[in-house]
Amino acid sequence: MSRKILLATLLGTLQALPGQALANESTNPAVTVPPAGNTTPGEPPANDKVARGLMLLSQNRMIFSPCRDRSYNAVEDASPDGATGKALKTLGLADGVPLYVEVFGESASGMLRMQGINMAQQDARCYAPRRASGEWRAAGQDWALTLFEGKATLQQTGREDLAAASSETRSPDHVEIRLHGTSTAKITLQRQLCHDKDKQRIYAWTAEIDLPDGKLGGCAWRQ
Repeated sequence: MSRKILLATLLGTLQALPGQALANESTNPAVTVPPAGNTTPGEPPANDKVARGLMLLSQNRMIFSPCRDRSYNAVEDASPDGATGKALKTLGLADGVPLYVEVFGESASGMLRMQGINMAQQDARCYAPRRASGEWRAAGQDWALTLFEGKATLQQTGREDLAAASSETRSPDHVEIRLHGTSTAKITLQRQLCHDKDKQRIYAWTAEIDLPDGKLGGCAWRQ
C-alpha cells in the first residue's frame, strides 16, 4: 500500500472515532546530542518488545500502524512527561507527516502503550522483515557495529573488518562492551537521544568506541 493511500485510510478511520483516546537503518549516523534540558524517554525493561511501524498524528492524537499489518492502534504515551511523543514531534511528526518508528511497547486491544524510543526516521516506509534479537547495532561516520550472540563485528570504510568475542556490562542508562582476544577496543553506550548528521533519524543511545588509534562516535539502537 502506498504512503498516500495508507495515510488517507488511517486518517479516515481516525476521524470515525472522535471520542477514542487515541527498515531501513542508517549506516552513517553521527552523534548530535540534544541540548541540556531535553527529556529522554524512560528506560524500558530489557525484555520489552519493540513495536515497528508507521506513526501518524491527527488533531494532536497519535495512531500507529504496524509493519505488514493494515490495522491501526490508538497510542498511549507512557514515557515520563510524554517524552517519546515530544521527541517524535521534534523529528517531524505532524498532521499528514508520518514517521517510521521503533518504540518499546506492545499493542493490546487496539492500543499501543509506548514506553520509549528505540529508533525513528523521517523515511516513513516499512522494510523487509528481520529477526529481532534484542542485541545492539551502532553506527557513525564511515563505521558500523553489530553485536550478536556474544560476537562483535566492526566495519570501517577503508579498513578490514574487526570481529571478536564480546562481553557486556549493563546498567539502565549505561552499557560497556569489551572485545576479547587481540583487540583492546571498548564500546560505551549511553542512554541519551542521538540524531544522525542529517537530522532525519533519532536513536535512543549514543555510542563511543575506543580504539588504539582513536575514538569513533555515533548512535546505537537495539536490533
